[in-house]
Order: sequence, then structure tokens, then C-alpha cells
Amino acid sequence: MTAAASRWRARPAGAAPRPRARSLLAAAVAAVAAVLLGACSPAADGHGTSAPSPSASARPVTTEEAERLAVVRFRNYDAGARKVSASYTEQGHQVGLEGVFDYTTHTGAVSVTTDGAVTDTVVWDGGRVAIAPRPLPDGPDGPTPPASFDGWTVAPADPGGSSMGSLLAVVAALGADRPENPLLLRQGGALWLREDTVAGTPVTVFAGPVRPGDGTDGTEGPEDGTAGSPTGSVDPEAAGLRYWVDEQGRALRVEVRLGSTWARVDLRDTEARVAALPGPTAGDDGAAP
Repeated sequence: MTAAASRWRARPAGAAPRPRARSLLAAAVAAVAAVLLGACSPAADGHGTSAPSPSASARPVTTEEAERLAVVRFRNYDAGARKVSASYTEQGHQVGLEGVFDYTTHTGAVSVTTDGAVTDTVVWDGGRVAIAPRPLPDGPDGPTPPASFDGWTVAPADPGGSSMGSLLAVVAALGADRPENPLLLRQGGALWLREDTVAGTPVTVFAGPVRPGDGTDGTEGPEDGTAGSPTGSVDPEAAGLRYWVDEQGRALRVEVRLGSTWARVDLRDTEARVAALPGPTAGDDGAAP
């Protein structure tokens, strides 16, 4: 079993059907929630330091800030694909992911490193994850998924099964073909945390919404399509996702809570594209019949 495959806990065939598109990073919120409930063991911060401390000045997002946060997923989809660089710590080892996620084909391909050494290639979409102990093949237009999964470990996507599973689900959920409802973002508890920079670009750091029942978890919001003012306490530690968003609404960085750890995902522009995964075969591990 490969290093990446050992971090992946597959469910029985048919237990994790391909999720439908849901509003406001609902799939990402669900993935993080699963890990927060104990699927992953506690550790230090996801990139080797102590976890970020809450900001004393955190506050509910303004209308303008909610509108900017509402286009984050659409900006990724509109870009076509984003280059992904992610890192987190697991059982004392530094795990890295480097590759591309294509939000038009909903398919990603990354090389996995452990303590700096390349160990595996992972390709995934909304329903499946495939892992092989080989370098990431790179074609003229970007990473190239395999023509077949012979020799690969293939399983249904399982966001709650491992740190890697949760992280892959979050990356996949960061794209949508339309903006979110900014009013639901405010009602869901999205917070402004601070102003910052990423690679010299000014960004605003937001904590993602946390409340269910307002459209953020795939359920319907108010019938009139509106949402009231934010309610409840301002607690930046309640959110499992943080976003570094530029003036155009592009996420340049996302942090994902994995139990008591934080994983960092840097997103950059790219011209690369990733083709859709091949269909399942009878030999796929855990693949639907």
C-alpha cells in the first residue's frame, strides 16, 4: 500500500455517491465537520506551527465583504483551473500536495510528498479518489489522468475518513458556476478576521460560515430569499475554513481545520487543464459496480 493510500480509508462500494452541487461550500463545510468530530487525530498546526490564535477584532462581515466572499467559488470556476499547493502535518510527518484542480471538469491531479520526498500521485473528482506510487504525468496542457486505473488504488471519495480525504473534498468544493447568496453568508456567521498580504497582494482574511439551515449546508434558506443580520457570538474558532481573498474575490489561500490541526492551501493562476477521470472498471478497488 502506498503512503497516500495508507492515509485513505475507503468506504464500501456505493457508500459515498457522487455529491450534487450545493451552495456556499456546503461540501467543504461537511468535510471539515466530519474531521472535527474526530475522524483525524489531534496534532500541531497543519503547517508545522501552533494553530492561528483568534483575532480579538473579528466581526461579522459587512454587506460589501459578503458580496466579495460570495464570488470566491465562481472566480475559481471562471478561471477554469487553479494551481494547488497544500501542506499539513500528520503523525509527525510533513505532507504536501502539488498540482492542479480543474473546476470545469471537476477533476484534480497532485503529486504527494512526505517530508519532501515524492511518494504518490493522486487524482480525484467529486466521487472517486485514485492513488498510485508514481510521478504525476504532465502533458502539454497540464497534468494527465490515467487512461485506465490498472495498477491504481481507487475508492469512493470519503471526506470524513482521513485528513487527506477532507482536504481533497475542500479543494474540489471551491468552485461553482454561479456566485453564492451574500445574505446567507452573513446569516451563516461569516466573519472578517483581518487584512493581510499573500505574495505581496493585499487580501482580506475571512472565517467561513458555520451555521446550518441557512443554505450553507445544502438546505433551503428563508422562503423570501433574504437573511437577517448575523446573530450569536463572534467566534473565529467555530469555523473550519478561512479564506485569503483579494479585491476581485479570488481566494489566494485557504486554511482548513483538520481536527486540532490546520492545513494550508495556496491557489495560483494557471493555464493548465485536467481531463475528466476515466470511467470505473471491474478492477477498481471500492468502485461502484
